[in-house]
Amino acid sequence: MLEYEVVKGKKFLVTGGAGFIGSHTVDALVERGGTVVVVDNLSTGRRENLNPNATFYHTNLADESIERILEHERPDAIYHFAFYVLVPKSVENPLLDIDVLIGTLRMLQKARDIGVRKIILSSSGFLYGNTPNLPAIEDLPVDPVSPYVVAKHAIENYLKFYYKAYHLPYVVLRYAAVYGPRQVTGAMADYIRKLSSGKQAEMWGDGNKTRDYVFINDVVRANLLALSVSADHPNPVFNIGTGIETTLNDVYRKIADMLGVEAKPIYYPDRPGEQIRYCLDISKARRELGWEPKYDLDQGLRITVKEYLRKLRDV
Repeated sequence: MLEYEVVKGKKFLVTGGAGFIGSHTVDALVERGGTVVVVDNLSTGRRENLNPNATFYHTNLADESIERILEHERPDAIYHFAFYVLVPKSVENPLLDIDVLIGTLRMLQKARDIGVRKIILSSSGFLYGNTPNLPAIEDLPVDPVSPYVVAKHAIENYLKFYYKAYHLPYVVLRYAAVYGPRQVTGAMADYIRKLSSGKQAEMWGDGNKTRDYVFINDVVRANLLALSVSADHPNPVFNIGTGIETTLNDVYRKIADMLGVEAKPIYYPDRPGEQIRYCLDISKARRELGWEPKYDLDQGLRITVKEYLRKLRDV
């Protein structure tokens, strides 16, 4: 399989490799014969997510040590997942994103110097903001509804610059709302945590906001397929989602039904910096990466809830 051929015998540095998406990607790289180096400050990542076959550096991306790590490890490719993921908190305090911007620039400078062959960035479908043009295609303008979006887009633009100036190849994957086992932040993880403990979760707004939910296993496949994107691709930006809108109320009811409890979320007035509707067009990823989701929302939720309950029993 192509995903095995592009991984086996290669070395990868994964920032945020103890986090949700990062750790699953590390596992897939190791399983396919890759050598993996993880950089994570464990602010949201967890030690128990670390693959025992990966080399781990406990450090902040913004620290100068990232340059020494890259110089020593000399990876073939870098997966960049490290980011402050709590969007409402970034709205309250945009300074929270400064570290990752500084760290990304340190990393790109050194990656250029040592000849890294590709950078793969985990970006976000939130960049399209509250566009009425749904499902959103990659060519839509960016709508900076939150500092999180501003920071993600800045990194995308730095990657474009480093490619144009130094021919450092990159791929940007703009994810929809990723969910699955090991997720500890975000609305869906909160719903599962609260509902499974006999409580109700909070929602901001009336629950009719929509999201495009994509399962972690599908996202990991996209991450691996990104390695095969040509180094001279004219616009290596791909949406990774399902193209299906689901309201927060609907996903809440699905989780409650799976747990056999009543769905009565606690509604609060909406917050600034919120995205109202969210749905990604994945035609480009299907056409150029040969990727499309294999899990629908019900399948993915059953796996996620089952794994959460299993971990509760094992504690």
